[in-house]
Amino acid sequence: MITQIVAHPNAALRAPGVTWLGECYKQLNSSVGKFAAATLIADTAAVESTSPGDATFRGVDHALRLLDVARDALALRIKRELENAAFDGKAVRHVGRQLFGCQLIIHAANVLASHS
Repeated sequence: MITQIVAHPNAALRAPGVTWLGECYKQLNSSVGKFAAATLIADTAAVESTSPGDATFRGVDHALRLLDVARDALALRIKRELENAAFDGKAVRHVGRQLFGCQLIIHAANVLASHS
């Protein structure tokens, strides 16, 4: 669905920022997107760590669970908004805020990966 947003005649999907939101959604929700890649790197490093008492693993695991919860909630909201825009012509509300949240979650995953 996301790849059709740019060419779609629907005004709700052509609104400012909606295409960027769709692209960020793909990176956030895809199993091969930026979010998944970063969390895989962080998880792999945590599993391979040799910290006393598995402290590194436990810390990264906790951070990954928090990121998953945040990602799932935002991805569901973005998906609903884009579907409502595509099928009902409803305007996507708070595009900038949702885009910022999407970018922030991906950034947090990247930071976790780089520090693991």
